[in-house]
Amino acid sequence: MIRIPFRPALLSVLLALVLAPGCARDPIAEIESRRARYSASLGGFVVREYPAAEQGAARQEILLDVLVQFDGREPLDGLTLDLSMADGAGREKTRRLLWVDVTGLGKGPGRQYSLVVDDLPYQAGDGFWVEVRSPVPAAERGEYREFAAGPGERAGGQAGGG
Repeated sequence: MIRIPFRPALLSVLLALVLAPGCARDPIAEIESRRARYSASLGGFVVREYPAAEQGAARQEILLDVLVQFDGREPLDGLTLDLSMADGAGREKTRRLLWVDVTGLGKGPGRQYSLVVDDLPYQAGDGFWVEVRSPVPAAERGEYREFAAGPGERAGGQAGGG
């Protein structure tokens, strides 16, 4: 019979190597998983026109009424929404990312957010769509604040156009 000497340090290292892959959490996968538990829908929008003034040109703001819902266990502090604007024929004209502070949003009917976006090429007949994009392509994750902050950190910022 071959006798292998008991070495606690060696056993600890071997046990850590075997268990580490299953215990380590990929922060990107964790954020993607949390994002997938949110949904967003557009309730409506209002276009505010501001005429030219002495100090500047005419401008417009779009006020979006957005419902955000969550049905997970581990919420995020903030969520990046994808906003698309399309012409009357359904062709996308532009896309923006909107940051929403969802701190305290739990399971249930959701929460209404009023988001103001400006500098969009809106014309009568255009429409808007909002969504929680999931999964986010790796090449675009840097544009989403929740990925920059990581799952355990707070990402600062307020709702708004981006």
